Amino acid sequence: MNETLIHDFSTKPGMAGSLLFNLRHEVAQSHRGAFRHNLQRLGSLLGNAMAEVWPMKEVDVKTGLGVAQCTVIREQPVLATVMRAGLPMHAGVLEVWDEADCAFVSAYRKHNEKGDFDIEIEYIGAPSCKDRLLVLVDPMLATGASMVAAYQALCVDGAPRQLHVIVAIASPEGVEYAQNLLPKGTVFWIGAIDEGLDANGYIVPGLGDAGDLSYGTKTRS
Repeated sequence: MNETLIHDFSTKPGMAGSLLFNLRHEVAQSHRGAFRHNLQRLGSLLGNAMAEVWPMKEVDVKTGLGVAQCTVIREQPVLATVMRAGLPMHAGVLEVWDEADCAFVSAYRKHNEKGDFDIEIEYIGAPSCKDRLLVLVDPMLATGASMVAAYQALCVDGAPRQLHVIVAIASPEGVEYAQNLLPKGTVFWIGAIDEGLDANGYIVPGLGDAGDLSYGTKTRS
């Protein structure tokens, strides 16, 4: 298994638990604006936590009274998001990393005659990730197949120097799958790791379909 680092925020004090409570609660879920807002807040929380371990540098800044030394991030990441469900969390992370280059990948489950599904990538809009620090955002890490497919699509022009994964809720199976197929040294920032997957590959207890809860039920995909 690849050497990875997993930050599970359900085991830490802080606001992640309260945000996840609101995201999971069926009554609170009935308000799409509130659901999107809580996903955005969770993205900001995890994005801030990631900043605490980011490569930094010291610079001088002239004020009206002298010169101050400040510590700032050394380089901006490529901030990539799996559409459509990842957009609210992406907005939250982008509040922290507001000068990041952004990438968008459309990935969905295409069910086949065997009763299984394949991951289809229909659209990608991204800068080159070659030798960059890549942050991949998706609210749910279920089977892990969408995450891995999105990463591979982003690497067509070359692999990043390091990968960070930000998700609201993950399954143990999805984490294990991603650990085995994503590059060595990947860092996971996860709101909570749940019990597992059901027969359809959805996280239990999870929170439901984050894309539908954010934007309405799909009639086609």
